[in-house]
Amino acid sequence: MGVELSIVVPTYNERENIGILIERIDMVLRGAGVNYEVVIVDDNSPDGTADYAEELARTEGYPVKIVRRPGKLGLASAVIDGIKAVRGVFIAVMDADLQHPPEVLPQMLKALKGGCDIAIASRYVEGGSIEGWSLLRKVISKGAILIVRILLPKVRNIKDPISGYFMFRKDVIEGVLDKLKPRGYKTLLEILVRGRAREVCEVPYTFRPRYKGRSKLSAKEVIDYLLHILDLAPSYVKFAIVGALGTVVNLGTLTVLTLEGIPHAIASATAIEVSILNNFILNDIWTFRGGRKDKWWHRLLKFHGSSASAIIVQWTVSNALYYLLHIPSIIAQLVGIVAGFVLNYMLSKKFVWRTQ
Repeated sequence: MGVELSIVVPTYNERENIGILIERIDMVLRGAGVNYEVVIVDDNSPDGTADYAEELARTEGYPVKIVRRPGKLGLASAVIDGIKAVRGVFIAVMDADLQHPPEVLPQMLKALKGGCDIAIASRYVEGGSIEGWSLLRKVISKGAILIVRILLPKVRNIKDPISGYFMFRKDVIEGVLDKLKPRGYKTLLEILVRGRAREVCEVPYTFRPRYKGRSKLSAKEVIDYLLHILDLAPSYVKFAIVGALGTVVNLGTLTVLTLEGIPHAIASATAIEVSILNNFILNDIWTFRGGRKDKWWHRLLKFHGSSASAIIVQWTVSNALYYLLHIPSIIAQLVGIVAGFVLNYMLSKKFVWRTQ
């Protein structure tokens, strides 16, 4: 009989926890009649986590596979390496620190067999909860989810899109596994956005403090999380962010030049050009980096054209609404800005960088 469920467990200095985790997984899944394997991906733990897990497999007969890596290469890449080593039809990802209770695995597996493509162990659906967190930690978590929902449309209906405990059908990542490039701790986000899931379910669970050891969350992980979200954001969100930064550059340049005594007409024109150059560079290396088919100066000239077209449309729409339809000035200007943004984005995507 083939392996039904593969459980990927990244580890680094988890010797104190790994034995208890494997024992609990075995008790839960054997009792449920599930043929499973545990794939432990260890980053050369100094405390001998991998050796201990290997010993447990040999002496206790647990179905454990060890993937040894040469050093501390990060949790996200550990999950990907683990996924590449699995044999199961269904794949679960969980931490080794016992914050993710193995007792939830059968419920998640049931959800997948019932038609879901991804089952998320959720802290924020009805029945889910968190123990041992301060108010500040809860606020940070909610804030992180809010940012994700704003920037990633695909996850807006998911209560806990940043959970580290989830299960999915293997075919969800078929054809895209090599394109998955998660950063930090949030591999689920990568799979939700780049994978082929149609139906996502959430299973409630209680997130508890670590059994033993220390949390590995650091400032670097927070920065990686934010960069990961920005990288996953759709191109129109990135384009809007770049446009907002361009506005800051425009006004900043104008302020500096006018303080230096430069006439407004010259300062304004210079500020506009500097902001266009700023926007071109950021869109070229970030928003549309896959669409650099022409020479850079060709793209730059075309971006000037699309930007000029957007300014003309913004001005035309704003004045038409104000003078012809008698719409208040601020609303007319806002509609004009939106119209100019849409045109500039479409021209940039299809004409300047030709991503379609």
